[in-house]
Amino acid sequence: MKKWIRTLCTLLLAVLVLTGCKASFDPSVSSLYIQKNGKVTSAVVESFEKDYYSFSEFETMIQREVENCNSMFSEPAIDIERLELKDSTLYLLLSFQDADAYEQYSEEYCFVGTIDEALDAGHSFDLLFKDAEYTEYSTTEVTEKKDDHVVIVQSEGFIELEGKVKYVSNNVEIISEHMAEVMEFYDEDEYAYIVY
Repeated sequence: MKKWIRTLCTLLLAVLVLTGCKASFDPSVSSLYIQKNGKVTSAVVESFEKDYYSFSEFETMIQREVENCNSMFSEPAIDIERLELKDSTLYLLLSFQDADAYEQYSEEYCFVGTIDEALDAGHSFDLLFKDAEYTEYSTTEVTEKKDDHVVIVQSEGFIELEGKVKYVSNNVEIISEHMAEVMEFYDEDEYAYIVY
């Protein structure tokens, strides 16, 4: 009897730990959420102008776009997690199996991987980086740990990470331990880097 109770308690503890560790993304602004496994979630949170089209028309358009994009993959790579209109605010959350699926759908460049993978893909880290205290770091310091992860984008906006932000390029501001804001781009060949 005691063994059965001990086993049950162990199982309940495991369930609590696993559910407690689950990543949550509940955005109040339009942003991207990058998980450690490479999955990307795109959130659109904005005022909905009913004068242009109805919510049902918008919903149909999004569903059609997702279906068309999914047809390019051997299995569905995009899911609609949330699509609702609440108090005149539109909430749209799309989850992508990886950065490639996000890039295919959004037509915005996005790389998610390790520093080693980014270097292999031809990305240059030859620029200055900073941390949350605005301490500057060289390319050598930032790329020392090849298994650190990096997000590289070419569009402005908020990016939330499952991991903690370590370094960012000078065109990025660190908002919190897990969030950064990519600032406006002035050069079409410019990239923003977030190392975590």
